[in-house]
Amino acid sequence: MPTSTEQLYAVRDGIRLVAVKAETTPGVDAIAGTPASSDYITCRADIAFQYDQHPNTAVTNSYDELPPIPGAQRATVTLRLQMVGSGVAATPPDWGRLLGGAAMTETITAAALGFGSMATAGTGTSVTLPNIFGSVAQQYRGMPILLTGNPGGAGAYDIIGDYTASRVAYISSVYSPVLSTATSVMIPANVLYAPTSIDDFEKWFTLYLWHDEIFYAVVGAKVVGLQIQLTSGAPAEMTVTLAGLVAQKFNVIARSANFTPVTRSPPIWRYLAGPAGSAMSRLNRTRARVRQASFDFGLAGTQMENPEAYQGYDPAILTKRAIRIRLDPFQHAVDTPLRASLIDTAIPVPYCAIWGSGEGNRFALMTPSAQAVDHQRSVRNELGVDSLTLAPTTPDAGLFLACF
Repeated sequence: MPTSTEQLYAVRDGIRLVAVKAETTPGVDAIAGTPASSDYITCRADIAFQYDQHPNTAVTNSYDELPPIPGAQRATVTLRLQMVGSGVAATPPDWGRLLGGAAMTETITAAALGFGSMATAGTGTSVTLPNIFGSVAQQYRGMPILLTGNPGGAGAYDIIGDYTASRVAYISSVYSPVLSTATSVMIPANVLYAPTSIDDFEKWFTLYLWHDEIFYAVVGAKVVGLQIQLTSGAPAEMTVTLAGLVAQKFNVIARSANFTPVTRSPPIWRYLAGPAGSAMSRLNRTRARVRQASFDFGLAGTQMENPEAYQGYDPAILTKRAIRIRLDPFQHAVDTPLRASLIDTAIPVPYCAIWGSGEGNRFALMTPSAQAVDHQRSVRNELGVDSLTLAPTTPDAGLFLACF
């Protein structure tokens, strides 16, 4: 029978804590021993170590080799979370900082734009905004837009996939009656994450991890994997993989007491009443009845060798991004041939998803232009399914995520 001391020092796997902070100098601990309350992320973290070991070639006058010589120690940290917003309009979620390490920019629109203003023209798939809106091309691409009056009733949220200097916003659905001067337009306060290839925007992180009282620290951590998965009727899930250098491992350090977990329920992908509870799954502006939509950012990175650096490696850098979107809509006598033609013609199309309810807890995720690169048949619930893979066609505009 275990003694009380043995029970006291057992490591309970369910007790975990993660602090993440962007580094001013890549590879230099940004937390410096004591996390601030704002450094924590509510998520589940796992860590795996990579030990560089070099053969010891000394001869022993025996069949037996000597043990290898230990070298650099690196770590891969995987964070898994259900996507929940801050609950406050234009305030980033706690996990939003991670996207800066995945070659994405963060743009905050602190207040709603155009409240009560009317469109100057419209079509079934576009609306021309009044001159109180900006005239810079792509200024609002990826942002949500609320349309009321026409469409009638409570209106609808949509996503801007393309925006011109003439203030024409191309949206992600087809409206009938067409949008017109009777359409009221508003871009709500939001936080927008957009892809970039500009090094100046990229970030590296210090991570502190506790598994009960067992402590790990990783510096120079770079996001080298990012996946988002939406499931109909369920919360959205995000998986973030970071590669960094081991600063501490398997130490015994008491957990910090200043962590307050996010306990707000994550929104699920389903329709709720009115535009505030809008849900959307649209492929080429047509409803796509999917069970899952998965978004893989396809990141690749490397840690460059440097004898003068900690552990003999510089912090990781990204080398490429190859976004893929995978959908599984039910087959349809009209839609399936149209989807097949996307492969044959290589014509790019948009895909977008909206889910959530309440300010600061709604999300919009979209690719404005993606080419179908694979189309297979499968079965779900004894019904035919189109298994589609899409690849974005526009550099630095492959995937946008808005929180609003």
